[in-house]
Amino acid sequence: MWNKSVVTLLLLVVLASCSTKKKMSKVESKPEVVETISKEDSKNAVVQKFLLSNLDFTTFSGKAKSKIDLGKSSYDVTANIRIEKDKKIWISITALLGIEIGRVLITPDSVQILNKFQGEYIVKPYSYLYQYASEDLTFSNVQDLFLANFSTNLLNTTDFEVDQTSVPIQLRGQKNALTYLYLVNQQNRLDSFRLEQPEKGQKLEASYADYSNGGGQLFPMGLELLISGGDMNIKANFNYSRISFNEAIEMPFTISNKYKVIN
Repeated sequence: MWNKSVVTLLLLVVLASCSTKKKMSKVESKPEVVETISKEDSKNAVVQKFLLSNLDFTTFSGKAKSKIDLGKSSYDVTANIRIEKDKKIWISITALLGIEIGRVLITPDSVQILNKFQGEYIVKPYSYLYQYASEDLTFSNVQDLFLANFSTNLLNTTDFEVDQTSVPIQLRGQKNALTYLYLVNQQNRLDSFRLEQPEKGQKLEASYADYSNGGGQLFPMGLELLISGGDMNIKANFNYSRISFNEAIEMPFTISNKYKVIN
């Protein structure tokens, strides 16, 4: 499911909780109304309540300090991400002294990576990822991963089970070659998410923490990501600072002649 190019892409994308050029509003605590899950609910009713707890937004932006452990190497970076719902995910990565080392732009149709450090520009159709991941891994799945949302395409199947007696609630199922597990807290938001392709021994795990109320929505200010498969093991921690929803955002992605184009 993951090779080095896909892992690099995911890390660049996940390196985020990011900021726009203007100052973001700080996260404020507000009461959250949650439709509780009862033991008598059917599993389809439970799923509908989970989906209703997903973040409702048109745009998102934020900022995060991130640490990535890749084998014996460790990297500290700052990431900025901007999302236009269901259309674009834009990420800018900076290293020491605020030097930008790369940008990523993902749409449902394409993947573009601007490697400023090596002077390279990579452009591929989104379907290119299917060489390394299941075709069930959609743009929406990637978007949901960053926002701690439930993925409609994974739950839009009868091949799942809900354990409403456990704490946290467990929802597990299968979508073709992929198996998944959601652990859900009392506010119907994610404690963790696991996605596996058992035949290839590959797994992605995301753990969410420190939920805060920003703009009336519960968002996890902490994320830990684990990616494993074959001889590849990656751990990444992200600490979000400022977040913003539904503000005007820019996604600059200009390619100059100095970059080597890699198709």
